[in-house]
Amino acid sequence: MAFFEKLPDLLYASKITKSGFGDYTRIKNLFRMYKLSDNAKRHAVQFYKYNIPEGSTPEMVAMDIYNSPNFHWVILMINEVVDVYEGWPKDRDVLEKFTEEKYSLDNIDESSQQPFLDGHHHYETLERKDSYGNIIMRAGLQVDDYWTQEVTISSSPTVLQTLTVDTDCVSVTNFHHEERLNDAKREIELLKPSYLPQFVKDFESITSYESNSDLEDKKTKKTAIDLVRKYY
Repeated sequence: MAFFEKLPDLLYASKITKSGFGDYTRIKNLFRMYKLSDNAKRHAVQFYKYNIPEGSTPEMVAMDIYNSPNFHWVILMINEVVDVYEGWPKDRDVLEKFTEEKYSLDNIDESSQQPFLDGHHHYETLERKDSYGNIIMRAGLQVDDYWTQEVTISSSPTVLQTLTVDTDCVSVTNFHHEERLNDAKREIELLKPSYLPQFVKDFESITSYESNSDLEDKKTKKTAIDLVRKYY
C-alpha cells in the first residue's frame, strides 16, 4: 500500500453528461510504470548484495533494513520485482506445493509411481577427467535423455571413451530444479539506508505530473474515459 500511496491520482470521469463531465472518481494512476534508472545502477556504492533468508517477505526485509515495512516497495522496485509470487523466493512449503501443482499433469512417472516432487526433470553431466587430471567434461551441463559424447582420456597411446547418460550423468528431480531457480532469487540488491531519504524524495518528484491544463494539482489529473490514451 505504501507504494500505491506514492502514485499520482486521476480524477476519472465515471459519468458524462451533455453539458460536460459529470461525476468523478479518484483513482490511482496505474498506467505509470517506474524502474531504477541506468545511471543509478552504475553507482554501485549506493547498493549492496543481500541474501533473502528463508521465509522472509519484502515487508520483513524492509523492517530489518529500513526499520519500517512500508519501504518494501523500494526493495521490489530496485530489483524489478513486479509479481511477488513469481519474483520473490518462496519458502519450502509453498515451493513444494507449487512444484506439485506445476508437474502434476505432465511429469508423472507412471512406471515407478514417483511423487511429483521426485519426478525426473532432466539429466546433468558429472565432472570427468583424463588420465592427466585435466577436466574433459564439466559438471552441471544439462543434456537430453539420449546424450552421448566421445572423449579422449589418454593421448599416449590414444584412448577414447564414450560418455553416456547412464554412467556419466545424474538425474535432477522436479523439486531440485525448482529449488535452484528459487534460490537464485535470494540474492538481491538493497539500497543503503543512508540513501533512502533521497531515493524516496526523487521518486515523489518523478511521480508528479508535468504542468498541463488538466491538472487539479501536481499529484492529480482530471481526465475522461476517452482521454486516457492521450497521455500514456
